[in-house]
Amino acid sequence: MWFPRVWKFDAGNMFLLVAKRKFIISLTILMVVLSWGGALLFHTLLPQYYFAWYPSIPIFFYLFGLFYIFMFGYCYRVNPQKMVAVYLVAKVTKMLLSILILMIYAVAVAHQVIPFIATYMAFYVIFLIFETRFFFHFEIKHKSNKYKYR
Repeated sequence: MWFPRVWKFDAGNMFLLVAKRKFIISLTILMVVLSWGGALLFHTLLPQYYFAWYPSIPIFFYLFGLFYIFMFGYCYRVNPQKMVAVYLVAKVTKMLLSILILMIYAVAVAHQVIPFIATYMAFYVIFLIFETRFFFHFEIKHKSNKYKYR
């Protein structure tokens, strides 16, 4: 049976599937912990700073994380030499989209802008560290596996 090159199952693709599964599980755990932790913080210690759009922040970062890993996986299957470029494009896209979201919120909603920006930036930095750490470890394992399966 014929399968396109993109869907060929070999050791490299199994490595990718395991990495994607670990990323999605870790992303989900991180998002749940940060979402509930932030909500608990706002509702108990800082109720005067709570804003109605708080739930949209973790949802955005979760969805972007899913987009990131699927884009990353596609690049790994199609052209693994371009993974660093894809990583950088994803980071720049996320940064530009974040700036746009912050500006739209500040102009259109204009309610609790400073707490929104502070919360958004905290999520941004935490998810940036998480994704960078994942990519760094993925690259190390990818390079060591690349030589095993030749």
